[in-house]
Amino acid sequence: MTTSKLNHCWRVVAAGISYVLFAIGGLLPGIYIFFLALMPLDSSAKQRKVRNVIQRLCRFYVNLMEFFGLMSYQLQDQHGTVFAKRVTRSVEGHMVISNHTMLIDALFILAYVDNLCCVVKGSLVYNPFTRIPVKLAGYIANDDEQLVELAAAKRRAGENILIFPEGTRNQYDLQLDFKRGAANIAVISQAPILPIILCCMPRALGKGEKWYKIPRIKSKIVMQFHPVLQLDECIDTSQPRTRQYRELTQWLRDYYLSAVAKVVNTV
Repeated sequence: MTTSKLNHCWRVVAAGISYVLFAIGGLLPGIYIFFLALMPLDSSAKQRKVRNVIQRLCRFYVNLMEFFGLMSYQLQDQHGTVFAKRVTRSVEGHMVISNHTMLIDALFILAYVDNLCCVVKGSLVYNPFTRIPVKLAGYIANDDEQLVELAAAKRRAGENILIFPEGTRNQYDLQLDFKRGAANIAVISQAPILPIILCCMPRALGKGEKWYKIPRIKSKIVMQFHPVLQLDECIDTSQPRTRQYRELTQWLRDYYLSAVAKVVNTV
C-alpha cells in the first residue's frame, strides 16, 4: 500500500476517533452544564459560563482534528496574512455571518469569536439531550416566530449573533444562496456586521456526505476575518426597510462571492 493510501486510511480512522471523542468530550461539559443549571446564579452569569465552556470545547476539538492530521487550518485577515490561533475576536453587539461549506463551520466560529448567540435548528431546542445547554447558552431556534425580534434584542444588549445566511450547507463554493434572515436582523437592529469567510480545499463534510468520505489529500481550511461592515457602507439606509432587506442580502452575497473566489484561487 502506498504512503498516500496509508495516510488516507489513517485519516478515515482518525475521523471516527474524533467523532467518538467529540461525543465523549461533549458529555463532560454537559454534566457541568446540568449542575450549573441547579446553581443559584442569575441567567446572564450562567450564560457566560456556558458559552465559555462551549468555546473551549470547540477550540480543543478543531486543534485535535489538526493534530490527528485530518486537516490543517489557518486564521487570516482579509489580505491573507496569517495570525496566531490563540487570538479570539472580541467584539460586542455584532452580526457575525459566514458562508456555510461544511459540517464543522460553526465549531471554528464558536472557537474564535467571543460571546456568541447562535441561531440553531429548532430540533436542538426540543431534544432532551441538548435542550438545557441550548437554553442556558441563550441560543435562538431558527423556527421561532420571533426569531428576528429576539436576535435584534440580544444584539442591542451586546451579544454577538451568529447566523449563516444560506441557512444550510452549500453544494459548491460559489453557490451562496443567501436568505434574507441575516439582513432582516441587521437592518432592524442597525447592527455592524463581522464577515467571516470559510473555505475548505478540497471540500469535505459537505451536505449529504458521510463522515467517512474523506478526501484523498488532507484538506486545508482557511478562516478569514474581514473588517467590520457598517450598514451605511453597504446600502442606502434611508430606503424603506423591505428594500433594505433585499439590497443588503444581495450586497452580502456579492461580497462573499468575491471573497470566497479570491481564497479558492490562492490556496
